[in-house]
Amino acid sequence: MVRISRAIAYGAVASLLVGVIAFFGGWITARAVGSSPVDTFFASVANRGLRAQAPANTREDFTVFWDVWDLVQSEFYHQEPLDRQKLVYGAIKGMLGALDDQYTTFQEPDVAAQSRESMQGSFEGIGAYLRMADGEVVIDRPIKGSPALKAGLLPGDVIMGVDGDALAPLIAGMSDAESTAKAAAMIRGPKGSLVTLSIRREAGAQPFDVVITRDEVPIISVNAQMLDNGVAYIQITEFKATTTQLLDEALREVLPEQPRSIVLDLRNNPGGFLTTAQEVLGRFYDGVALYEEENDGVVKELRTIAGPADVRVYDLPMVVLINGGSASAAEIVAGALRDARPNTSLLGEKSFGKGSVQNIHQLRDGSSARITIAHWFTPNHSEIHKIGITPEYQVAASDDPQYAVPCLLDHRPADGQQECSDAQLLWGLRLLMGQTPPPPPA
Repeated sequence: MVRISRAIAYGAVASLLVGVIAFFGGWITARAVGSSPVDTFFASVANRGLRAQAPANTREDFTVFWDVWDLVQSEFYHQEPLDRQKLVYGAIKGMLGALDDQYTTFQEPDVAAQSRESMQGSFEGIGAYLRMADGEVVIDRPIKGSPALKAGLLPGDVIMGVDGDALAPLIAGMSDAESTAKAAAMIRGPKGSLVTLSIRREAGAQPFDVVITRDEVPIISVNAQMLDNGVAYIQITEFKATTTQLLDEALREVLPEQPRSIVLDLRNNPGGFLTTAQEVLGRFYDGVALYEEENDGVVKELRTIAGPADVRVYDLPMVVLINGGSASAAEIVAGALRDARPNTSLLGEKSFGKGSVQNIHQLRDGSSARITIAHWFTPNHSEIHKIGITPEYQVAASDDPQYAVPCLLDHRPADGQQECSDAQLLWGLRLLMGQTPPPPPA
């Protein structure tokens, strides 16, 4: 049984080429159920078995469904054969959509496979994030050390085609998430195989082909760096299967330098595995991580999962940075650290507000259904669903030069500047050094 915590997509969300990072759902319990829903469906269509098999209180409803099905088959004007699988998937999506819960969703096999793969911490493909811009699929950024970066792809490159197939007609009428999912599915592939992308670099310029050899691309979800003032900066970008191991490695690098405090950066972290969130919390304190309440009203306590003694950091002062992109598992960690760990402050902007719990049922044909089953609460029993977590110190994001900080990780200063600018990080460092806290919002 695997539970994971994810956040719903909002605005223009980038996706990995391994699959759509569409951030559906909440905690997930995965299991295979039954035979292929489409095969079962059409076997039943042949003898109307579903009418006989349906629960007594739904038979009349399904009779109406079959009436409409028959009308479509007999009367709908079409020149190409009807795609019955598409009709079935559409019916499933319509049923779940009628629940009016954006986290109860159905994923078709290709998207479901990409979602599963994306959480494992590595994938086989070219290694780039995608986004939509003006109706076109664009390279948001290549991943460091990836085949995409080695092939010379740049942020802003427009993908016009894949292996000779023009992309525009294939994504016409799709949502942004569906479009990036389609492009991702076309581009991803096994290690060692080739993919040819038609790229337009500038508006009006002629496209050119880039041939890329796919490879295994690790997703680095933890970055760490010691600062001159004795602060250990730790950034967690997602809670993937490999995140705990990467965090332990990062802590073993910075702790020998005897940091006096920690900045934990969870900004724009959309979530990930619940177990990973519990393990991350177990590096910083021992106790309750969260509570979960299901339909029966029973509240379950979930605790932190302790790590080895050499990576436990229970006593150092900590500032946790969050913003509107911090969601789900990131909110579990931020809320728990706020409620249960001494000497810990939250700084930044209100988080996303994803506090519901989903079960994912992995179906035989590779599709999946995610059903909301519960809500979760912080150790102080705070409800965050559709509310978010408001940090103790509210600081808006700003890259104004007055908020100069050291350039961390692979960040580079703006043209004409010697340092990077990050208002939230600067106020976090000031807070840890005992200086005047940020002023309250106007």
